[in-house]
Amino acid sequence: MSLLVAPGQELIEEQLQDGRRVYRSSIALPAEMPDILARLAKWAEVQPGQVLLSEPGDGVRRSISYGEALRRARAMRKLLADHHGLAKGDCVATLAPAGIDALVLKLACLSGGFVHAALPPFPFRDGFESEATKPFLDAAKPRLIVAPSGHPAIEGMSAVSLGELACDSMGGAAPGTDVDAAPEDWAAIFFTSGSTGTPKGVPITRGMISSNQSAIAAMWPFVAETPPVLVDWLPWHHVFGGLDNIFKVIWNGGAMHVDAAPSPSTFEASVRIMAEVSPTMHIAVPLGLKLLLDRLENDQAAAAAFTRKLRAIFFAGAGIDASLWRRLADFRDSHGDFQILSGYGATEAASTITLSPAPLERPGELGHPLPGHRVALVDIDGRSELRVSGPNIAPCYLIEGRTVPLPMDEHGFYRTGDAGVLRQRTDGMPVFGFDGRLAEDFKLSSGVKVRTGPLRTGLMAQCAPLADDIVISGEDRDRLVALVFASAAGRDRIGEISARIAGWNAANPAGSTAIARFDLATTPADRSRGELSDKGQIVQSRYLRNHAELFEALQAGGGQAPKGA
Repeated sequence: MSLLVAPGQELIEEQLQDGRRVYRSSIALPAEMPDILARLAKWAEVQPGQVLLSEPGDGVRRSISYGEALRRARAMRKLLADHHGLAKGDCVATLAPAGIDALVLKLACLSGGFVHAALPPFPFRDGFESEATKPFLDAAKPRLIVAPSGHPAIEGMSAVSLGELACDSMGGAAPGTDVDAAPEDWAAIFFTSGSTGTPKGVPITRGMISSNQSAIAAMWPFVAETPPVLVDWLPWHHVFGGLDNIFKVIWNGGAMHVDAAPSPSTFEASVRIMAEVSPTMHIAVPLGLKLLLDRLENDQAAAAAFTRKLRAIFFAGAGIDASLWRRLADFRDSHGDFQILSGYGATEAASTITLSPAPLERPGELGHPLPGHRVALVDIDGRSELRVSGPNIAPCYLIEGRTVPLPMDEHGFYRTGDAGVLRQRTDGMPVFGFDGRLAEDFKLSSGVKVRTGPLRTGLMAQCAPLADDIVISGEDRDRLVALVFASAAGRDRIGEISARIAGWNAANPAGSTAIARFDLATTPADRSRGELSDKGQIVQSRYLRNHAELFEALQAGGGQAPKGA
């Protein structure tokens, strides 16, 4: 069996002239970093009949092979150029969800040098231009919009039907020569998720894709030596699913099996496809992991089918809470021979900044910088901001039709806005850990700063498994108040939640940590109002703005004071 992670990984510390300490991986970035389309062409030649991607169909899954994907992409490229007048550098914006036709369009854009812009579906759901769609269209400036068959944008925005485009190019032939491409050419535009602010367009270059995938394969040799098989539901309008995952599959000659978003109504089909294809890696956000465990923890047959060839479960290390971590670790210990890995990234870094150099010991581990990259921890008002430099960093933002520089410091490091710490594992290896989002911090009226991320993490651990999320408020006020989103297990146990918070206050009595009053949320966060990101996480700043009256009522004596049992 191939190695899971490259052996002997170390975190190398260097000191800049001004005394700043920066860190890099001991693993080198490979010298040869071919274009992603060259990787596709390689696999199309050596394994033309190998399934690249499959999708759900009417009672049977449909699939496309490497050879067919390249042929159809080149035919679609020719159609886009000849019938729609697209030239290298033109933008094609798409509303298409993950699937075969969406893949062919993505690859056609690479073949023709067109810039593929993945639009989020929700603002465009009604199919016409509005204030909600304007920021995305102004940023991307598409020459062509492509939408799924039957989408209202086909009529309301003169979008081209992807089904018709795919059908028209199905039987076509095209020259094998693709457009000349350079690493600095833009390949795609993705939009930031809006977890901490207004979404911004981020251009992704072809060189960013190559460095990202080369670095991942160098740190995690199992991905290259055992072609990845993914059963994947992550949306393609996010850089995680629509760039990193699908290109990880193509880079390493693997297969992606597109799945429906996890829910009680879809998981039976998910279990069947997992049993059929035996995934080698499972990549998910915490919300998906929770639903996966809900389904598999008490079904030994389904769990065995899922883990038969599984090498790793991967999640973004910044987002998992303590109770979910315990469930995941227990599942690992009970099923199969796989490990838990994590990482940390951003749209601005083509998805990935750090990855685990070894299987995780606890939640919150972010790992080591990708090969070829450097990470700095820079003091910001008593906390350390994670900053990164390297070939993965995007050239700019796209905002209101203009290119806007990324927030870079004087040393050329991208300022992530996230706080980090350097932690020591039990094996002695130092790794970066997540310490919250700087944008969520605020000050009480006393001037004392509240570190919202660590506070929320601590409260969530204290209340586990009775709370799914907690929103904390108190900016410019004398005390902290909180709104608790109870889990299914905690909805009828407000007394126990109150006792848990009282216990937290006893151990953390400072004004910047103790919760003076709290209440239970009566409705879930509303995605249509920007309160819930596509990752399933509450956007705290947006929720606080939208529900200011709730928190004012708590400050005025509403809800209840935490009381011990």
